[in-house]
Amino acid sequence: MVLSKSLSLPSVIGGEIWFFPTLQSGFEKARELLELYPKTAHGRIIVAGEILHAKGRFKRIWYASKGGLWINITLFDELYEESKGLLSLIWGLSIVRTLRELKINEAYVKWINDVHVKGKKLAGVLQEHVGEWILIGIGININNEIPYNLPAINLKHILGYEISPYYFLGKLLGWINHYYSLIWDLEKKEENILDQNPIIEDMKKLSDTINRCVYYSYNLDIPNSGVYGYTKGFTNKGGLLLDTGEVLLELYSGEILYL
Repeated sequence: MVLSKSLSLPSVIGGEIWFFPTLQSGFEKARELLELYPKTAHGRIIVAGEILHAKGRFKRIWYASKGGLWINITLFDELYEESKGLLSLIWGLSIVRTLRELKINEAYVKWINDVHVKGKKLAGVLQEHVGEWILIGIGININNEIPYNLPAINLKHILGYEISPYYFLGKLLGWINHYYSLIWDLEKKEENILDQNPIIEDMKKLSDTINRCVYYSYNLDIPNSGVYGYTKGFTNKGGLLLDTGEVLLELYSGEILYL
């Protein structure tokens, strides 16, 4: 384990970075460090070389083997309630922006914050509350092997060569801090998220979720728990507008399947 402050990032997120070769769970380590060192927790990042028991939403198995980028971010819950939906969006946007820098123009955000390339999942995000804190887990397939039976892809396959996960991390943190600062800028304005919102404008450009037929459920693992609908757009608070034919839903959590 190494504690590093060597990355020259003018940032809130990433001023303190912990590296671990192997972890059982990134979220468990984030909670442990939060309890031990709360004063420096805001913006703390944990980077793991591999995570042996990684979990996604609803405890789904996530394969976080060597070669990928597996990080956890700790944030104090300091944003207005109206901004919480925007926070959920910035992780996927930051990943896609980083991928676009690498000329991967087929990368898109699938609402809320999954990232895919031509229908194959490249990255996923899990966000949860712990008291007054928000913990974010981000998994990105860089050079790691992908199980053959999963609809996923890694960066090595797309580019045709390996890149360093830490190089990707440096680029990613720049975009994360960019979008986090945009939320702060919006909160400083009286009209904040009710006026033109640059985060939502980027979602319109970098997400392929709008104007699609989808199946929505809070948990897709539960049969017949959702509704079919047509995605109409995003609200300035970060919600997804879904027209079911009977009602227009404003959604801030859950999962969708493209049809």
